Amino acid sequence: MKGPLIRLGTTSYIKPADILPNVRYLGDKVDDIELVLFESEEASNLPDRSTIEALTALQAEHQLSYTVHFPLDIYPGSRDEQVRRTSVDTLVKIVELTEALAPFGYVLHLSPDRYGESPSEDLGAWQDALDRSVSEFLVRVDTPPSLICAETLSYPFSLVEGIVERHGLSVTLDIGHIWLMGYDSEAALASLLPKSRICHLHGVADGADHLGLDKGDPIAIETFLAALVAQVKTDQKERVLTMEVFGEAEFHASKALLAKSCAMMRAEEGGIYGNH
Repeated sequence: MKGPLIRLGTTSYIKPADILPNVRYLGDKVDDIELVLFESEEASNLPDRSTIEALTALQAEHQLSYTVHFPLDIYPGSRDEQVRRTSVDTLVKIVELTEALAPFGYVLHLSPDRYGESPSEDLGAWQDALDRSVSEFLVRVDTPPSLICAETLSYPFSLVEGIVERHGLSVTLDIGHIWLMGYDSEAALASLLPKSRICHLHGVADGADHLGLDKGDPIAIETFLAALVAQVKTDQKERVLTMEVFGEAEFHASKALLAKSCAMMRAEEGGIYGNH
């Protein structure tokens, strides 16, 4: 999908409603919508055929792109072979389900066994399982590996960077997670922005993330935006910038904060940013 080099987006959970009402609400407010999917024994929001058709129509009406966030409760690095294989099956299922939407990219969690800097008590086994899962997944879908974007999580991304590079994946650079964990954001921007296809931005304060940008560090936010624009100017590669928040107040506060920066950068950089 052709368009501005930076497509501004947000999540499909801004209003307390299902995906379709959110997309209808957001269609004229953003360039991209992150479809946050989940599936469990208790509940599922995976879209059926009629919902996919409606999403396709809204996409055409508003010139939207979609990014698809794979379910969080899958564990491609599990040492339990059944859990690992089921995780791969779920990834394949989501790609097949959403392929009619021609997603800009898919957000993939190479999920840790535990939260924090050390993702597993057996790091080698976890990495081996991830590597096998990514290999099996890519063999079973027609999607180019570059559309699969591994997200920066609580652990240092260097622990999975070899897997990402070996399989030709892209990166979802969630700068909020970098800030939350106290990792070196300057180093992350330098190493991961060139490999990114999707970026997630949200406020971080007092040990909490996914806040409105008005709650975040304005200097850190401006530094990130400047680095993103500089990278796009260098490589001329289209990216999605998702305001990854989950409420109307957070969305409107974040959009208002970005509006001035985006307007200034749009004027200065000749249309890098989208129109929303």
